[in-house]
Amino acid sequence: MGERKGAKKAKMKNLEKANPFKSTVAKTDFGTATTLLADFGVSQHGSINYKGKTLLANYVYAENETYKLVYTVFDNDGNHESFAEDDGILPTLFLSPENEAFVSVQPYDPDNDLEISIPVFNRENTELPKRNRPFLGKFMGTAKQFSILYDGDIWSETKPDKLLAIEFKDGAIKKKHNVKVPLPRNNKVFIADNEIHLLAIDGKSWLHRQIDEKGNVIRERKIQPGTKYFSEILSLSFEKESYILCGVKGKISLEIISTDGKSKSKELADIKCGFYNTWKPAKIAEGTYVTQFNGDLGNGWFTIKNDQLLELFYGKEVKGYKNLFTNEILKMNNEHLCVSNINKTTENAYAVVFYPMTERGLKNKELIILNREIKPQ
Repeated sequence: MGERKGAKKAKMKNLEKANPFKSTVAKTDFGTATTLLADFGVSQHGSINYKGKTLLANYVYAENETYKLVYTVFDNDGNHESFAEDDGILPTLFLSPENEAFVSVQPYDPDNDLEISIPVFNRENTELPKRNRPFLGKFMGTAKQFSILYDGDIWSETKPDKLLAIEFKDGAIKKKHNVKVPLPRNNKVFIADNEIHLLAIDGKSWLHRQIDEKGNVIRERKIQPGTKYFSEILSLSFEKESYILCGVKGKISLEIISTDGKSKSKELADIKCGFYNTWKPAKIAEGTYVTQFNGDLGNGWFTIKNDQLLELFYGKEVKGYKNLFTNEILKMNNEHLCVSNINKTTENAYAVVFYPMTERGLKNKELIILNREIKPQ
């Protein structure tokens, strides 16, 4: 028999608390370092800023190789609590326009790979939603009543980027809008003041566009930069100066774009080795961004305020990370660490999530979370 018309749908259950980790907390000159240790294995699957704290999504493994999705909430002092997901894998954390934590997960189904988007906490008034095709993009921010996720296919030269605008009403998800973004592809995204901005390479120029949540172009301009390639957007606006992060041959630099589209370059640092991947910068205060990177010989992060580099940590040839500005070393027990995620916590403060690299076939059992505060300049 089908579902009776007008019948009430079942409400979801709240998550149950879990205790999957042993933990230690150490106060250092660099901030508070918390180590989480799982019995059989843990893998990191994203983090976001949640009400001044860090919300982590992890797979925690059992002895028989099965795993459970666990959310862990951290404050800046290393206090934490964990909650086990009832039924779901492949999490994508995001925030609602009211800054409540949500997640897209795939409930177990041997026949279909479909996802649902639900609150992480306080689910008692949420009806189990219909499943839909997974969106593979990442959370970019919120604009008006929408949470914005974005995805680009780096392996295709022709496929347009995709945008998912999750519409909210009265604190709940109302509808999902899947949008194909007009070419050019491979855009970086910046959201501020309820505006969605895109930046892409377009021939010998950069194309700056503002779009709405349906992908419609509101306005655009061509920028003639001092370099062809860029890494990340620190800020992007039609009304004030924009700061674009570039990294070529080990040099960290900025392209500073005026309101009339003119560009000037400013070199900030030279790490003197190949500069490869960067990740979306985390805004921790007005004009202040923390960016994760990796290079030839290690990985690390740096903080920029407007056009000034405040700190640069690099895990090269040290057991931990060295601040190349001050030569101070953040000492760690592991020689080979990777930065997994960086997110804002409170104003001028951020969390860095690390995990140790392990030999092939061995599961990692450890996560390290550094909560650090930058003194306002």
